[in-house]
Amino acid sequence: MKYSLKIFTIFGIPVELHFSFLLLMLAIYLVAVLNLIPGVDVVVAVLITLLFVAVVLHELTHSYVAQRYGVEIERIVLLPIGGVSAMKELPKDPHQELMIAVAGPLVNLVLAVVLYPVFLLFGNSLSPSLNFLLYYFILMNFLLGAFNLLPAFPMDGGRVLRAYLAERMNFIKATETAASIGKTLAILMAIVGILINPFLILIAIFVYLGADQESKMVLLNTLLEGINVRDIMTREVKTVNPTDTVDEVLKVMFQHKHMGYPVYKDGELLGIITFHDLSPVPEEKKHLPVEEFMTRDVLVTSPDEDVATVLEKLNLNNVGRLPVVQDGKLVGIISKTDIMKALEMRKGRMSS
Repeated sequence: MKYSLKIFTIFGIPVELHFSFLLLMLAIYLVAVLNLIPGVDVVVAVLITLLFVAVVLHELTHSYVAQRYGVEIERIVLLPIGGVSAMKELPKDPHQELMIAVAGPLVNLVLAVVLYPVFLLFGNSLSPSLNFLLYYFILMNFLLGAFNLLPAFPMDGGRVLRAYLAERMNFIKATETAASIGKTLAILMAIVGILINPFLILIAIFVYLGADQESKMVLLNTLLEGINVRDIMTREVKTVNPTDTVDEVLKVMFQHKHMGYPVYKDGELLGIITFHDLSPVPEEKKHLPVEEFMTRDVLVTSPDEDVATVLEKLNLNNVGRLPVVQDGKLVGIISKTDIMKALEMRKGRMSS
């Protein structure tokens, strides 16, 4: 993930801190040390740090169990909203998904159960600060485990529910049913929030949107299943030369109605240039060659890569197209537009 810093690797899995998370923690400790907000002291800052420790343990357990089933884990990234395990793809085997989903909440609940007797036996002999930290670390793990077991996406409980349903129906139907249950739960949570605590309304929105996104993602992946890049890529690729000027390339873009082109010379892919790269260029610099503005670190794909993976790459990296390279040679280009056309064709076949 862009703008992340690796802090350590465990089980072969890099654990990274997103810069926004680093800024958040810096701000929290600054507020605590300078006593800018009453009640937020260093002990509270340490407690917030421990919350993210619990999140890392949660995500690591998910990832470790997933690895045992052959799922490739790219990284775990800590964000201000929590932890994210970047898995290549969750298995569609219901038992495997169940075990992966339940592993994270289970480790938090086990920690709470094991540490609570320790708190009861030794809590009074600890300093007030350590007593406070131990008590709330136990409480945070219990709440983190219990909350994630709610039967709604994007919580782990939604995946547990889907795994249970997938034993009895097809995967898409199981996902739609689990998502529907999650949305219903979110609506009920919002109603309770209106009556009791407005904070529940925010959680309800998060749950509803997560359930809706999961349902759409599964449908998308199912529609794209079995389609490789070679099936839908554009084979006749219009390229530009690194010495072409900004003005010349802008004219090509408007003429051919494409907003991005590989920069190619002597059989070598040098970069990619897009309208987004060229639109900020002032008039007095439009005589300069595009090699001064192109993206040199080009993300590419291959003809045999599945289209669902390519779409994920496009979305994660916020790009609109990928050059297709085979044996070091440019053999095509694939864009989001190509993928959307393939989706529409698949939808048409399924509905006819």
